Amino acid sequence: MKKTLITILAALTLCSCGSSSRSSLYKWEKDEIRPIADAAICYGGHSARNPYLWTPERFEKTVAYTDENGQEHWLFDNMIMMELWDDDYKVTYSIANDGRYSSRKEHWQGQIDYWFDAEHGFAALDKCVADVASRIGSPKTKRGIIFSLPDPVYFEHYTDAMKGTNRNTVYWGEIDGVEMDFSKAEDRVKAYKWMIDQVRAKFAEAKYKYVELIGFYVLSEELSAPGSFRYEYKEHDKTIKAAADYCHSVGEGFYWVPYAMAPGIESSKDFGFDLVVMQPNYYWTDAKWSWDQIEKKIRDNGLGMELEFEGTHGEPLTSSILSNLKNGQPNPYSERNKARFQEYLDNAKARGLYGEVPFVLYAGTNGLYELATSDDANDIEMYHKLCKFVIENPLKK
Repeated sequence: MKKTLITILAALTLCSCGSSSRSSLYKWEKDEIRPIADAAICYGGHSARNPYLWTPERFEKTVAYTDENGQEHWLFDNMIMMELWDDDYKVTYSIANDGRYSSRKEHWQGQIDYWFDAEHGFAALDKCVADVASRIGSPKTKRGIIFSLPDPVYFEHYTDAMKGTNRNTVYWGEIDGVEMDFSKAEDRVKAYKWMIDQVRAKFAEAKYKYVELIGFYVLSEELSAPGSFRYEYKEHDKTIKAAADYCHSVGEGFYWVPYAMAPGIESSKDFGFDLVVMQPNYYWTDAKWSWDQIEKKIRDNGLGMELEFEGTHGEPLTSSILSNLKNGQPNPYSERNKARFQEYLDNAKARGLYGEVPFVLYAGTNGLYELATSDDANDIEMYHKLCKFVIENPLKK
């Protein structure tokens, strides 16, 4: 009871900064952060993604799995909704080194509007879960949603700023009639809180039956602390830690999925994360890190492990990542990539990580759906292996 009162009082204190914040907890927001065994990353909002919208049919391959005997099972319990950039607006939701502009308030709002569409996004997920529940019974818990927080980037155009031009920091927009200046850490924190509260309010308004918000995700894949590279333009120990504290004050979890050995992993608990899941990055190139190194990093820092694949896994080729090949051509990387994905599953079990740490699936724009609906026998074999790995995970019991 004492902890509950402290949590509520902290929320009231943090929410006193203006009308953009909430002054009370919503009914699903509790003291304890919901533990997770698994999550699937779902990308959406980039105008060039194909398919662009999430429908019930597309979600079904993430929500449920039908085994070789025709028996249907619940698959992923949680989903991380995120986007990285949008070429139509030439903006990025994180620090860009490729010439894109930093996203503004209108683009953050666009992410909210995309996922809270009346027929797609979360509404489609809710319908999908309802359809599956009508066949196999309701799941033990609602499907948990972790919503991605764009980075409040110091400069309007980070690349130019590092070259000494376009060092504008007043570009994002207003909160409660006040223009934000992202040279101030407190204004970047206000932007984080604005996004968190907009998403919380939309969930409360939507009243989904089978879907609920369980936390927020930090998009940056590196964390800066005093002494780190260009710390003065990031100050993550001030901004991300404040966002974590605010999430916890309103009963929401805080999550991060960095690349292998990323700066900040060792100190990630100091930033307030409830769960950090490391990408082995073993899949994409010739192994830079050994599995011994990956396991040690996971165990030493209490991390989860990401499983990685996307459209370069299957036959025929379905990914635009291999730009020198056209969709439908034979995939020269399919056999290698399937073997590497099998290494993920094998090492997770052989090293005792399976059943001990949470797993997050990265599958590109639509890799899981493509795998599940492929006509290629090897693709279907990989799909069954992946789904059995998920549904048989002892952490789900």
